[in-house]
Amino acid sequence: VQALIFDEINGEKNVFLIKFYDSTKKLDTWRLVKGGVEEGETDEQALKREILEEVTLKDVKVLDKIHNYEFDFKDTHHMVSTYLVKGNANEKPKLNWDGDREIVEFKWASPSEANKLLFWKGEKEAVKLLK
Repeated sequence: VQALIFDEINGEKNVFLIKFYDSTKKLDTWRLVKGGVEEGETDEQALKREILEEVTLKDVKVLDKIHNYEFDFKDTHHMVSTYLVKGNANEKPKLNWDGDREIVEFKWASPSEANKLLFWKGEKEAVKLLK
């Protein structure tokens, strides 16, 4: 599941992005918050858990599923469901890290800026759906 977290800032919708440092690639990449669904979880429960684990945001409301895409990585086929999530730009995240991928930065970006910064095609496609 993937969260397209947004909030209105100065009358315009902005998207919450995180920057990962991936030590295996030696590269920083801007991403949306994303993670796996654990056994027994609904997509909404998984989204809220992943958002809390990765960036500690609690003031979030899952609205609608807006996009699906698939990709293959390390001999695994991934099916990603993207959900529109209302966040609160005034809530301060605490960035966490997972193994060799450390979250080094966050930002609220306009959809056009987000599409320039995001690394993965499926994430860019999701941001284009933000109305």
